[in-house]
Order: sequence, then structure tokens, then C-alpha cells
Amino acid sequence: MGFGHCNFTIVFINNLFFKVREIIVSSPAKRDWRIYFSLILAGLANLACWLIILAYFWQVNDFIVLQYNIYFGISSLGPWPLLFFIPASGLVVMAINFALTFWLYLRERLLSYFLATSALLFQLIMLVGLILIVCMNL
Repeated sequence: MGFGHCNFTIVFINNLFFKVREIIVSSPAKRDWRIYFSLILAGLANLACWLIILAYFWQVNDFIVLQYNIYFGISSLGPWPLLFFIPASGLVVMAINFALTFWLYLRERLLSYFLATSALLFQLIMLVGLILIVCMNL
């Protein structure tokens, strides 16, 4: 009973991956410099988030400040691996935005530019937030 459900999930994810890959390969958006530039910079910002977490918190054994509120001060403490949710969520948002960008490029070019730019801005906001978390914990 459990194996059939697991097999269905694996097949679904595999088909979804190949459909998204087909959309990206066949889309002319991959030749547009604005979208390509946004994709590269968003990827670099996400990579920087992963590297910053590893560089600053690798040896930390205590709880760190995860959230700060201007009214109450420190709002959340926790183990440093919880910081990996920040770049992981950014990676998910970036993947969805760029998949929609490549899919909508021929239909609505302006909307695809907006999605690509918003993915980049989202990554940059997350990078700034992560830098502020590092500064709070120094």
C-alpha cells in the first residue's frame, strides 16, 4: 500500500521535472539578456546566502538570534541550521518565478520581465536580511 503511493509520487515529480525542463529548453526567453542576467544574479545571491551561513555559523554550538523585532528586541532564538530555510525558500521561489518566466515569455513578455526581476529582488532582500542576522549575532 505504501509503495504504490511512493512510486506515484516519484513518477509525478519526475514528469514535472521533465515538463519544466522542456519549457525552459524550448523557450526563446533563454536568449533574452534581461532574463539571463536576472537568473545569473539571483543564482549568485542565493549561493552567497548558503555560503554566508556556512562561513559564519559552522562552528556555533549555542542558539543564535533568528529574528529581531524593533519593539520587543530579540523575538526568536534557535539552532543555526534553521537559517538554511532562508536560502531554501529563496531557491523555491526563484525556481517557480523562472519557470513561469520561461513559460509566459511568448504570451506576456512584460510579465515575464517582472517575474524575473522580482525573483532577483527577492533574493537580494533575503541576502540583506541574512547579513543583518549575521550582524546581530557577532
